[in-house]
Amino acid sequence: MTVDMTVDRTDSNRGDSGGAVPSRRPRRRFGLLFASVVLVGLGMSFLSASVFAPDLVDKVTGDVKVSVLKQFHQIFAPDELPTIRLGGEGGMVELDHCDGTFTEMVSYRIDDVLPLFAAHNNCGGDVILGWDLGQRVMVEGSDVVYEVVEERHTPKWSNVEALVGMTGEFMVQTCFYGENRMRFLSLAPVGPAGSVD
Repeated sequence: MTVDMTVDRTDSNRGDSGGAVPSRRPRRRFGLLFASVVLVGLGMSFLSASVFAPDLVDKVTGDVKVSVLKQFHQIFAPDELPTIRLGGEGGMVELDHCDGTFTEMVSYRIDDVLPLFAAHNNCGGDVILGWDLGQRVMVEGSDVVYEVVEERHTPKWSNVEALVGMTGEFMVQTCFYGENRMRFLSLAPVGPAGSVD
């Protein structure tokens, strides 16, 4: 016994009027093409900006990074104080090791200037760019809570004397992204961890 099965393929391609339904592929292709052109255009704009205005790109991307890190901390660890690691003493060679610590800069050791610990902004130093006066912080390996009590900005490679008279126990420093400015924050102890509100 033989069964003859014939499939009418024309019904699936016809609308109510019996005509063929237009394919959606041209719209999808146009959408993909448009998205590709937009992405390539953005990429070319970013590349051009990074070549012709690198400081501006550095500032914008750095500011976004600092803002995102600050928001991330406020959302996922709102009850934890930011913690920094203080490293050994040294100069630019030790600072350039970029090991996640703030290096005590021996070249800043003069009378009336607090001990200064510095880190490049792209080596973890940018954490202090998101701090305000009154920010409470911890130092790794210590059970003391510190507070940001004073702030100064200077151009890069300024004289150390610009920092004379800052109050507190020590300072932390990093550079602003895309600018000829350094940020110095002085920190003072406010009490042992757990006892400070």
